[in-house]
Amino acid sequence: MAAFDSVNATFLQWLAANGAIVSKDISLQDYSAEGAGRGVVAVADINKDHELFSIPRSLLLSPETSALSQKMDLSSLQGWNPLMMCLIYEYGKGTESKWRPYFDILPEEFSTPMFWSEKDLMELTGTGVVDKIGKNEAESIFKDNLWPLIRAHPHLFPGQDEAYFLRIFHRMGSLIMAYAFHTEDEADDEDEDDEDEEAEPKVNVSMVPMADMLNHKTGHNNARLFHEKECLRMVSIKPIKSGQQIYNTYGDLCNADLLRKYGFVDMPNPFNIAEISGESLVEKCTAQEPSGKDEKVEFLLENDGLEDFFIVEADGEIPEELVGCAKILMMPLDEFKSTVLEGKKLPSTKLTAEVQKVLRELLESRLAAYTSDSKEDRAFLKQTPPEASRNKRNAVIVRSGEREILQSVLDKVKKWRPPPPPAANGKQKGNVKGQPPNKGKKPYHKK
Repeated sequence: MAAFDSVNATFLQWLAANGAIVSKDISLQDYSAEGAGRGVVAVADINKDHELFSIPRSLLLSPETSALSQKMDLSSLQGWNPLMMCLIYEYGKGTESKWRPYFDILPEEFSTPMFWSEKDLMELTGTGVVDKIGKNEAESIFKDNLWPLIRAHPHLFPGQDEAYFLRIFHRMGSLIMAYAFHTEDEADDEDEDDEDEEAEPKVNVSMVPMADMLNHKTGHNNARLFHEKECLRMVSIKPIKSGQQIYNTYGDLCNADLLRKYGFVDMPNPFNIAEISGESLVEKCTAQEPSGKDEKVEFLLENDGLEDFFIVEADGEIPEELVGCAKILMMPLDEFKSTVLEGKKLPSTKLTAEVQKVLRELLESRLAAYTSDSKEDRAFLKQTPPEASRNKRNAVIVRSGEREILQSVLDKVKKWRPPPPPAANGKQKGNVKGQPPNKGKKPYHKK
């Protein structure tokens, strides 16, 4: 605890010495027992619209503030890579870096799946996490784009081999993933022309000391970061009682994304989703009649009708776009050409018996991909304390949330029955509750 307090004190002194203002009503606190690391707590009752802290833009760590941008050309790098190079450079400077006290307070170890063992990763089988971890892809970016630049500038990145810099790359990449902000540049009003007044501000990816100390908890957001010309201000958006943790939302994220990006999950989480891969839908729908498969897929891709993943929301409703896509994939080739390609007529998104059968098989296959069943997972969560196996517990929570959604959709698919046949007068009957018939929606349109 002494070391924790010492690092906190040095960090807060560094902030103050560089023009930051931190309210006396907040403090840094250790939430590692809850799996959250550092956080910010109210040490007095705080009113709504109270400034918690302000950070001058000169303290942000970005390609605009790091000296590296003046020492080498970063213009060829895309995405996060310019910031990544700046973090690697500033970290390598040690005590000579302006941001040393900031690096000292940032974590060195992470609970994201990027750093899990193979055994722990097996617990994520079937979830929407595994295919998005991207460790191999990240290492390819390092070897193809960053390592050649590092090796070409030994005076800026001295004394270490590729393996060392790859380890630092993974740490800095995880810090950017979990801690970086998209910061807006406020334009100078005096320099704005009338025609530029509605132009959107330039958005950069930056590290924002102190702002990244706030944790996230779904449904508990009580602070917001405001971007101003000279500084960034964190302000309370509701009253906060003394002793309460101060949260800044990371977004409306499902548990799979929270775990992949930040290394934790929330219970309950109303933003949970489940995914059904477009590839699995194509294979299932064309298994019996593969003719015209390539033409149908090409058409769907051109018209934004085929997704990498179809999203199933927490309400468990059958996605209309999934039904529409399945109908096109299952069409006989002659019908597809005459009605869709030539007639420009798209099918409705009403469920049919044929689509019902395919969706049932698809959902049952999707549910079978998990490494356990719901009974086993409920028993594990009930009997195992959180600290015993945090990685496995998080994985179980992710797959339990997905399974619940998929099972809800499967139940609705199973219960569906075809609508009644047309009445004798030729008009379609309404549904059993006396509602008008559902005419369905067009699943997609050309953008």
